[in-house]
Amino acid sequence: MTGRRGHLKLFAADPALPDEDGGPAPGPPARPLPDPGLAANRELIRPPDTRRPAAGLAPFTAAWFDELEQKRYQRHGAWLPSALEFGRHPGESLLYLGPGMGSDAVRYARAGTPVTVGLGPADHPDLVRDNLARHALPVRAVDLAGHALPFPDGAFDVVTWNALYDPDPPAPARVAELFRVLKAGGKVIGLFPARYDAGYWQDVLLPLQFLYWRRPADPTAGAKTSARALRRAFPGFAGFKARKRHLRRAELPHAWRLVPLTFLERLVGRVLVFKATKPLSARTGVSVPLAA
Repeated sequence: MTGRRGHLKLFAADPALPDEDGGPAPGPPARPLPDPGLAANRELIRPPDTRRPAAGLAPFTAAWFDELEQKRYQRHGAWLPSALEFGRHPGESLLYLGPGMGSDAVRYARAGTPVTVGLGPADHPDLVRDNLARHALPVRAVDLAGHALPFPDGAFDVVTWNALYDPDPPAPARVAELFRVLKAGGKVIGLFPARYDAGYWQDVLLPLQFLYWRRPADPTAGAKTSARALRRAFPGFAGFKARKRHLRRAELPHAWRLVPLTFLERLVGRVLVFKATKPLSARTGVSVPLAA
């Protein structure tokens, strides 16, 4: 049985078959929900020990998701819409990897971009699907396993990769897959933890800081990297751009807080926004070499 809600096609679950005793057969065990505080902190790129629950909002309800989406792009996250180019790709096909709770995918779809969300086991696929489905937007969710992507060559105009919580650096096999599924002239937009961020320079310049101040934990848990390392990790791509963004005043020593935050985040921001394009010459069948 099927039904339509906007552009999404919803499939009703089949009734469970009875078991030998006549009762309903047990279904697959439900996946445990993530800790709501940790999920919110990741969506808002905050240190994991931050505790600011939304008063009166039950976790994982529509109101809870709506508040997260609103807060994600305010104040410290005001750079995200421009960096991720929400309004610049209407009508273009986009693949989103590492979707978090799905807020960015919703923003792309609202701007007229057909979005495919790739979901790995660590993404809590059921939760993300529930959040996406309630918006009735042209967003497709696909389960992924390993680095291989189940899409044909040249399937997408844009790939957005949120790697802020990926424990390992970009794998050559995954980068080669991104190259393959992108159209010639297509763009990859990546969010990576910056290696030379505020925490790095605090440890270098203030080795005795533990005597008078304890800096907050890093807001991301992924493998930190630099612009130079990313250029090496994306062979075959061109037009590289890398910019640092995202910094909270509370993460800085008191003396540093006198400097304008917009200036500091470009020097020691916690997130590295990386962009690169697949050359038009790739139409001739040139393949991307794997990074050493």
